[in-house]
Amino acid sequence: MVLPSHGTDPTGRWILVSVGGRTGWARRSVGESEMEVDAERGERKMLCLPCSSVHDRIGEDVTQFPVFRPADSFSAREGWMGNHVFLCNGKVMLGSDAPLFYITNALLLLSIALFFLFVIPRLTQCANNNAQPLDDTTIHCKPSMPMPIFYTSLISSLLSLYFLWKTATTDPGIIPPNSSPYRPPPPHDSIPSGGTIPINSGPAGYRYCSTCNIFRPPRSKHCNSCNVCVARFDHHCPWVGNCIGRRNHVIFFLFLCSVMVWCAMVMVGCGMVIREGLLKEIVGADGGGKEVAVLGDKLHKGHRDSFHPYPTFDYHMVLHVLTSLPIEVFLGLFSILCTWSLISLTFFHALLISLAQTTNERVRGVYQYGGVENPDDLGCWWNWKEVLCPRGAVESLLPKDFSEVATLPGGKEKESVWVGWRENESFVSLISPPGSNSNGNANY
Repeated sequence: MVLPSHGTDPTGRWILVSVGGRTGWARRSVGESEMEVDAERGERKMLCLPCSSVHDRIGEDVTQFPVFRPADSFSAREGWMGNHVFLCNGKVMLGSDAPLFYITNALLLLSIALFFLFVIPRLTQCANNNAQPLDDTTIHCKPSMPMPIFYTSLISSLLSLYFLWKTATTDPGIIPPNSSPYRPPPPHDSIPSGGTIPINSGPAGYRYCSTCNIFRPPRSKHCNSCNVCVARFDHHCPWVGNCIGRRNHVIFFLFLCSVMVWCAMVMVGCGMVIREGLLKEIVGADGGGKEVAVLGDKLHKGHRDSFHPYPTFDYHMVLHVLTSLPIEVFLGLFSILCTWSLISLTFFHALLISLAQTTNERVRGVYQYGGVENPDDLGCWWNWKEVLCPRGAVESLLPKDFSEVATLPGGKEKESVWVGWRENESFVSLISPPGSNSNGNANY
């Protein structure tokens, strides 16, 4: 962990460090010369413990406990306070639910492999049988269309994988935290600073986040999973492992559309294979060597003037077909559940885009029951145009590459005593009066 230091206590054994808006005292590394001086003075060693229990545990050996040491350099990901997961040495940043994101990839890849290895070949075989002429032993099934299903499935599956990774690796609009023991001043466009935007006054105003130590803009929210504030926060999606916010909401919506089409194609393809199997089982049970043809929904058997629109079959026949196609049945049932859920979720987000709202605002009923007008609602047409064709790209406030290394000049210099320290105050008192801001010259 790399934390900024704001100075030491008068003894030089403790440093004041901050993680966003959370500030506290931590044990500082002590050199051999300093330890000798302490031994000569007969001073007792202290532990790196919470402020309330520091004085209760004096006298134990501190060499058994971790301490903070000065750093000459550090990478950007080491100083990041969010709960994100970094890949490729910090070049790729995923959200806090990266394991569930991996599971989503595994499910998607598994369904793609099973569909193209088992379902598509059976559809192709049935289409080839349909091309053969009728005779006394040939079963002619209802014409199917494997090629449109094949190409639609291929395109939708590739788009699903692309938009899944794009959503997971795109910065949703994270507002960088301010790791400092001092509360920042109000934004320049807020009412206390002479602006027009209120503070802590409904969804249209700034709100102070004590965790990130920032005034987050309107419609933003702190994500407890990722431990960061996100601009225009929609929700945290565990399946993509990332927050959905201002910068990746459109990508997430396109992911929903593509994966919905993919699941629908899997459902249709598996249904066609099971249907063909049922028709063949019915014909085999009723036919023998007589001329048999299935055209649409009518079964012709024996003479041309004899129609049997509802052929006889029992549940043993259906059970035999289902057990002979386990992969198709499994994929079909799974895709039905996924398609139903994805259709509902996709249309819900389409409604949110039409109303210029977020999931967080819709669930909380901010504009329905709060009597607050939505200033971003320009009408259905303009809302969609603003989302799909924005007037300007929203730049990310994060480093482009978290593998970048920051070098600190003079990182080994002796650190100064924090100006907020007072001899008559305990470790619990951390905040000094306004105007006494001072930063130490070392990072830990």
